[in-house]
Amino acid sequence: MAQKWLFSTFFLAAAFFGSVNTATAQSTPRSFLWEPEFSVDLPSDNKWGFSFGIANRYLFESRLDGEQINENEQQHFEVNQFTSYKTGENSSVALGFRYRFRETFNDSRHDEFRMIQQFGYKHRGTFLTPAHRFRFEQRFRENTIFRLRYRIGISQPLGEDFAAGLSTEFLYSMIKDFKPEADQRYTIKFENSSIKNLELSAGVELRREDYAGAPTSEIYILSGINLQL
Repeated sequence: MAQKWLFSTFFLAAAFFGSVNTATAQSTPRSFLWEPEFSVDLPSDNKWGFSFGIANRYLFESRLDGEQINENEQQHFEVNQFTSYKTGENSSVALGFRYRFRETFNDSRHDEFRMIQQFGYKHRGTFLTPAHRFRFEQRFRENTIFRLRYRIGISQPLGEDFAAGLSTEFLYSMIKDFKPEADQRYTIKFENSSIKNLELSAGVELRREDYAGAPTSEIYILSGINLQL
């Protein structure tokens, strides 16, 4: 079992760094962004869970063929809410709502309202704690987007208060009168829980957008604060 998940770790890490090399190719449009998040989990004595959060996305720069095409742009601010229910010791379902304010920062963009249905399963008590997440999303904007998502990740404690995780996610978007779009994401994240009821996280995520059509690459610096009341 240990050898199996060590192989998974190696595979995810190799895929991440290999994709980073592809993303930095001069002929591929690429962007560098920062996405901080803050969320609050409400206390619950039963199988229900409630979470509220806000997030921000800021673009540092975009480049194509070595030339800068955009820089220093606030892309959106979002608010979200998730209601979850534990269906078993290792599984849960959730319904989420998300609203992104985009027009405020750019008149050519439309605000987005999103509905999210989710199923999650985690192999607790096993080496590297592999976890799966399935999502189906409806993104209501200028063109409604239906998107399927599947993420698999592994995590490992690095002492009493620290942990590291690797994950990859496949996304498939469908839009009326347009060709479907396939994306892939690779994430490395570190977490710290040394402060009571507070979890801090930081990481890097590479996004390969529409890699079967007109591929672009985005590298995100991730940071997060989760408060458990």
